[in-house]
Amino acid sequence: MFGNLKSIAYSQFIFEDGTETEMPLPGQVIENYYLPNESSQLDSAVLYLKYSKVYGEEIFDEQEITVTQIEDTLFSSALYTSSRYTEISPPRGIVGFTRFKVLNKDTFLTIPITEKYGNFILNRIIDGVSGVELLDQTRGVAFVPGENNKQIVSFDLENDDSKLVLYFNNPEEGNANSPADDSLQYVFRFNSPLTKHYSFYETDRSSTELSIVNDLDKNESFNLGDKIYWQSASGIYPLLDLNNFNSFLDTAKNIVLNRVELVTGPLDRLNNLSPPSETIYYIAKNNKLNPVGIISNPEENVIMTDNAYYSDETDPAKHKYDSIISYSYKGESTVFFQEIAMNNLSANKLVAFPSFPNTFDKMVVDKDKFYMKVFYTKYKKQN
Repeated sequence: MFGNLKSIAYSQFIFEDGTETEMPLPGQVIENYYLPNESSQLDSAVLYLKYSKVYGEEIFDEQEITVTQIEDTLFSSALYTSSRYTEISPPRGIVGFTRFKVLNKDTFLTIPITEKYGNFILNRIIDGVSGVELLDQTRGVAFVPGENNKQIVSFDLENDDSKLVLYFNNPEEGNANSPADDSLQYVFRFNSPLTKHYSFYETDRSSTELSIVNDLDKNESFNLGDKIYWQSASGIYPLLDLNNFNSFLDTAKNIVLNRVELVTGPLDRLNNLSPPSETIYYIAKNNKLNPVGIISNPEENVIMTDNAYYSDETDPAKHKYDSIISYSYKGESTVFFQEIAMNNLSANKLVAFPSFPNTFDKMVVDKDKFYMKVFYTKYKKQN
């Protein structure tokens, strides 16, 4: 329904020197406290990746991923979006390529790194290179899917168990931080503020009922029969028109809103195996979000929580998906709509935004199952 998707993930890793801390106590482990020296020998280099989620067909066939180097450094201050492609280096055997089976999203993928590349990194540490300098030299890696893959596999690089580890031994002692030992390791992390990681997406809807979306300009809305579609990573969001609510405010005078609910569903469970877990609603202007405004003035762009009415809180109201009983999204945003009624905010359209925006989770629902309930008190004028 949403077409064919291809995702290439880009990432970097960096080490932090642990030698500036006090010497570890017996049994204590301080990451990267013990250093390699001129006598050091590489035992192995291993890349560990924590599974996050699998999108696609419900199969257990082998999925191919090639892990290789990229052509340029990913800069921590630069903006990388899902439409930005970063050039991939010709295969030089950074880690070669690995096939694996996805059987459990809570497991890890273990990739052996080539000895040549492991020794390159080890020797740079022996030379005393800084983490930032080595980051620039290694540039980054790309995780490229096989041409016949039926799934998109995602990894949690923020997890402490996602890391690159150099296992080495020191036949001879170098200094206090570089003892003679045969079971040492040096760890590189993906989750440093100095590293970048992002995913490039390529979508082909030409053979699906959403093929019309391919021909639309960016931020242009579309209308397909009686359905509403949602898959944020491929750029499709529900857009809610508030004309009926604003018309209601024009005709209903002297009212106070007691409760305003937004309800979506029940969804068709047969075709919606993985809807987003919760949604946040933002004001849409010209059919698009105002990302600068969301950051600088969130109360002007996001539906506020009810308990924020008499405080400075501006947390968004998250409308959770009930996957057990109602198979619907339901949440209250009374404060936000009261602000509209009092002319403190202006909104003609809202866009549904998942709490985790970079997701292929999807939803399809009938338009008549997307509605608002308004409970209010009407005051009579005194003569």
